[in-house]
Amino acid sequence: MSELFPRATPRRHDEDTLQRSVVQYLRWSLPPDAEFYAVPNGGQRHAREAARLVGLGVRAGVPDLALLHAGRPLFIELKTPRGVVSSEQRQMHRKLDYCGGLVGVCRSLAEVEEWLRDAAAVPLRARLTVGGGTYAGYKD
Repeated sequence: MSELFPRATPRRHDEDTLQRSVVQYLRWSLPPDAEFYAVPNGGQRHAREAARLVGLGVRAGVPDLALLHAGRPLFIELKTPRGVVSSEQRQMHRKLDYCGGLVGVCRSLAEVEEWLRDAAAVPLRARLTVGGGTYAGYKD
C-alpha cells in the first residue's frame, strides 16, 4: 500500500565522506611547503542565498580542493565512482589548466595519492597502502 506522502529518499553524502578522508590524508601527507583548502561551492541552496554567493564571487565548476605547492596551483575534483563531471566543471578545468593550474579528477583516496605523486609531483610525507596495514604513514 502506497503512502499518501511518501518519505523522501535520504540524500547520500558519499562525496562528502570521500572529501573528509582526503582532507585528513592531506593534513598528514603534504610537505611543509604546501598548503590546501576546500572550496565549498556545492550543495543545495535557496535562490536568494545562491544569488548572494554569486555576487560574492562563487563560480560554477570550481574544483572541491585547491592546493599550492612550489608556486604551482593544483586542484582536485572529487567524484564518487558513479559521479559525473558536469559541463561547467569541464569548462572550469580547461580554464584552470590554461591559466597554469593542474586539475585532477579523483574517485578515491588512492587516486588522490597517485595523482599528487605522479601527475603533480608533490613529495608526500606519507603513503597510503591499501591492504598493507599502513594508512597515512602510520602502522596499524
